[in-house]
Amino acid sequence: MFIQRNKELKLLETSYTEPNSTIDFVFGPRNSGKTSLLNEFSKDKDRIYISNYEMIPSLFFTKIANIINNFFKKDDVDFTFSSFLEVLEFLSKQNFENKLIVIIDDFQNIQKVDKKALSDLITFWKKTLKNKNMQLVLSSSLLFNDEYEKDINKLKSNVIQLNYLDFTAIKSMFPKLNKLDQLYVYSLLGTTPTNLKYYNQNKNFTDNIFNLFLAPNSYLFDYGIRVLKSEITDIGTYASILHSISQGNTKIGDIAASLNVKSTYLTRYIQKLIDMMVIKKRVPLREDKKKSKFGRYEIQDNALKFWFSYIYPNLSKLQFSKIEEVSKLIEGEFISKTVFLNYIKCIKEYIYANQKDTFSYEPSFIGSWWDNNGSNIDLIAYNNKSITFVQILWEDKDMAKISYGKLKASSEKFPTTLDKKYIIVTKNTFFNI
Repeated sequence: MFIQRNKELKLLETSYTEPNSTIDFVFGPRNSGKTSLLNEFSKDKDRIYISNYEMIPSLFFTKIANIINNFFKKDDVDFTFSSFLEVLEFLSKQNFENKLIVIIDDFQNIQKVDKKALSDLITFWKKTLKNKNMQLVLSSSLLFNDEYEKDINKLKSNVIQLNYLDFTAIKSMFPKLNKLDQLYVYSLLGTTPTNLKYYNQNKNFTDNIFNLFLAPNSYLFDYGIRVLKSEITDIGTYASILHSISQGNTKIGDIAASLNVKSTYLTRYIQKLIDMMVIKKRVPLREDKKKSKFGRYEIQDNALKFWFSYIYPNLSKLQFSKIEEVSKLIEGEFISKTVFLNYIKCIKEYIYANQKDTFSYEPSFIGSWWDNNGSNIDLIAYNNKSITFVQILWEDKDMAKISYGKLKASSEKFPTTLDKKYIIVTKNTFFNI
């Protein structure tokens, strides 16, 4: 099922219709749907699709050259390619009239075997490939270093950042489940189609947890290890950081304290996890992401968060078949620690998608806000006239009356002279959207 990527499809289609050659970059976490997007976009067009395998460089680049030759109905090459630049030179010598799409999926794997791959590509594109009737599309589950950002911008290319799909993807994939069960599935697996296809809606939620995570040889039993080992060999510190975040330690100081190390020791590890798009840094509204001292880190993939919450710290028990003990732990904590946070996330997604209807005006700015004194406001939206403070509750309307006073008190700590409005969202809203 292909859903929720119309905006990204349109960007790629617009690039394809350009009279000149174009280059597009698609970034997204593992299993966020990059390959599905590229396949949907290019399925009815002339395309060369290059995916990557773990091979020594000579086999790796020779295989790519053969993929190119096979597209042009030529025999395999009779010589060895040893670098990505040689592949690009080989591609530039091919003759074609119609616009040709060349897709290189998981480009980060090419950079593993040829560290100059990206710089060679940028240089050779400017020099030669831009003169071909071509759309070159690169996907990566690893963000490029900042040093290449200016060069990429000079290429006047699309830079498409894929996030995980919204909660509405669960509604589309499991329409027979009631709203609460959809929220449970979302909290457990997120919206990764690769993982969701293994969820059996004909079985209850507990059985699905067992079949997906807990049973010997279950599909997601080693999920966290697989995700980290895709880019990292020494995973110990990274796994410990993710476990700490999954336990609610979202500030770097708290993460460091839980691991008994200095915050400065963690900096490069956290940056690598950000580059892998495994975690993201959130800052309060009006704060600069690079300079803010109020940063909070969160795991983007719900399945990965579940794994580091319950599977990673209990691997020994599960390997010795103490499954019931782990199941009871999940049953006791999952709703209170995980489902409610994802309920808030779902409400925020809905508000972001329906801003004018929610606020009766188009906000110029919208985001969450907090300080280090315990004040927290789920959403603040404002334009040049009005500002609206939003608090999201699971409780009913009676509790909303109490929370209204707390929200007004918290709003006083956010400096503004705009006309103030307040919205309290309860679970009734969630069940009616």
